[in-house]
Amino acid sequence: MSSSASIDRAVPAATASLRLVAGASPTEEAGAIDFLRDSGLPLSSVVLGLLDQSDDCIKIIGADGLLQFMNCNGKKAMQVDDFCAIAGKPWPSLWPDEAQPMLIEAMAEARAGRINRFEAFCPTAKGEPRWWEVTVSPIRSPLGTVDAILATSRDISDRRQREDAMAVVAAEMRHRLRNAHAIGASLLLASGQAETSHLDFARTVADRLSRLANVQAKLLEVDGGLPLATMCDDVSQVFSETGGSLSCDGLPDVHLNEDRARTISLVLGELTTNSLKHGVLGRGGTARLGGRIEGDALVLDWVEEKMPGSEPASKVSSGQGSALMARILRLYNGSLEAGMTDEGYRATMRLPLG
Repeated sequence: MSSSASIDRAVPAATASLRLVAGASPTEEAGAIDFLRDSGLPLSSVVLGLLDQSDDCIKIIGADGLLQFMNCNGKKAMQVDDFCAIAGKPWPSLWPDEAQPMLIEAMAEARAGRINRFEAFCPTAKGEPRWWEVTVSPIRSPLGTVDAILATSRDISDRRQREDAMAVVAAEMRHRLRNAHAIGASLLLASGQAETSHLDFARTVADRLSRLANVQAKLLEVDGGLPLATMCDDVSQVFSETGGSLSCDGLPDVHLNEDRARTISLVLGELTTNSLKHGVLGRGGTARLGGRIEGDALVLDWVEEKMPGSEPASKVSSGQGSALMARILRLYNGSLEAGMTDEGYRATMRLPLG
């Protein structure tokens, strides 16, 4: 093969690398490729240099699915000491059995000229558990045929660990809430049995506690995600029986994925609890929840009008509850602004959906 042919075959890989590492636009890519051609620099060295600049694990896979190359930082991330030990092996064979169908499908998509993304678990070569976000894309020849496949794996283990931690917290909260409501209802019914004149009242309050426990449990059971409107409807049902009410007006039609649904549910659970303790829901008033999409973020507005007997602003707008909500939202680059105004309590939550 002539040197010019080798350069031509390297151009698609260089173009893909520029886009991956530098985020270059098509115009910038063309200008960079023209510069490299005119300078006489060996494109193969430039491509390898670009690939090694990335912190991600970047692999070049033959159209036949065999692993041909892994960048230096990728070998570090995967704890590969000797690439020769895995070079030329089928790429899916280096992953756990449960992940292999996703890799096989992604390579088939790449051969068809399409980009595929997925998340999967794969331990390193030394057995350390890792989660990866994987992008698989075609590398084309000058004639447009797919001659190879570019696979980029980004370590997302920290993010998955945070998500798992939130799931554990949610399960623990669900368990504790159920126990607390069950104990409260049992004490009420026991008191009602001792004072028969109060038995009907005790049964009514115990029933309301049971309804509240069911709703709060549903808030935390969001496996697979949940429509925002459904979540708010579940919350509002309980307050129709307690004198207070939650009005969900103008909410955007959005289906929250599991982690976003759990985040919003935890925040809503904290807001409703605070309102029952200090605000309008515990005094027969109405709280309002509205929302909108701004860019790639969901913005929710919680509004409570001031009522006689409500707590001072310092007691409502500070404390562990607000700090907990802010910390939960920050896990996903969200934010919370909350506090008392002259009109009452306001809380604005912002949560990126991407």
